[in-house]
Amino acid sequence: MSSTIHGSLLLTSDLVDFLLGPNSIKAGSCSSALVPSISHAYGCKVSRASSEGRAGEVCVFLSESRSAAVLRDLRDGGAFSVVFSRPTTHRTVQLKANAVRIEPLQSGDKALLDRYCLRTAGELISLGYTPAFSKALMAPDITDAVCVCFVPTAAFDQTPGAGAGQPLGGSS
Repeated sequence: MSSTIHGSLLLTSDLVDFLLGPNSIKAGSCSSALVPSISHAYGCKVSRASSEGRAGEVCVFLSESRSAAVLRDLRDGGAFSVVFSRPTTHRTVQLKANAVRIEPLQSGDKALLDRYCLRTAGELISLGYTPAFSKALMAPDITDAVCVCFVPTAAFDQTPGAGAGQPLGGSS
């Protein structure tokens, strides 16, 4: 079960393991005029909660050119959510955040992004999709990636079925 820590979601080991993929990731935002935007994200990294009580942080990688509307909304203070979905099981989790930080990739992030993308493409290949299609969709050569970091404030089970939409423990 997850729980909250100072209004933020405390990330469980199970949730962190899931977020680290392989997953198809969609990032969504909303403009000040309440117009939604969506983009594909190309991987993620997670820092766990600290012993000092700081909440864990999730970072997803977006392409500047392919995610222009989402990044514009976020830079303007728009709402943010991210959906992680595992191709082989359809397990899907949505995270929401009140604020984000957009920064350049750090040392090692490009390699992490590339590994995440290739693992997710491998999931699609295992389902019978061609390698060329899978790699084009899930592992394109991203040369303009940025890192969008946030502390999740809510998490929801979005796996198709009876439990879809239910908050994960501790979410509101």
